[in-house]
Amino acid sequence: MFPNYRSLASHHNWWADTPNAVARLDPVIQAWATDKGSLTSALVSLGDGTFRVTVLRHGIALPYFHEQRKLKRPLQRAAMVREVELTIHDTAVVFARSIVPLNLVSNGKNGLANLGRTPLGHLLFRDGRIRVSKREVTMISKGESVIDARRTPYDYQGSTILVAEFFLPSLYS
Repeated sequence: MFPNYRSLASHHNWWADTPNAVARLDPVIQAWATDKGSLTSALVSLGDGTFRVTVLRHGIALPYFHEQRKLKRPLQRAAMVREVELTIHDTAVVFARSIVPLNLVSNGKNGLANLGRTPLGHLLFRDGRIRVSKREVTMISKGESVIDARRTPYDYQGSTILVAEFFLPSLYS
């Protein structure tokens, strides 16, 4: 496990997904960060059957200030916060943090309340009724490592789900 996922999730300096911003990312990660398809599907293909989701946190909480601001929500509004490791060959390659509005969770019909080890991407992209809007990217220095990340708001069933994906060095080392 990466030593401090919380410091990744709390990172608040994100840039609009422009060619200049993407050019700052590691060249290996640039294609991953800008792909409009499902990251989960790409990792499943890469993993030759060894892809797995490990749930680290799944519950009701207050998102960070920068997440609330990105979602244009009141600061005190709780949401479902889900943090997972996406692993290939038992090695974590992506840390993902999702912010799901409670109205989507309480709906009960869309599967968001009980995802378990099911990747959120499978649910969102299977439906086909999502819209990606205003993706952002960032770089986070952590000691000897630099973690590149993308953050995507998905318009889904009248609400917005925010998914941040942090590409761990093990993905491209």
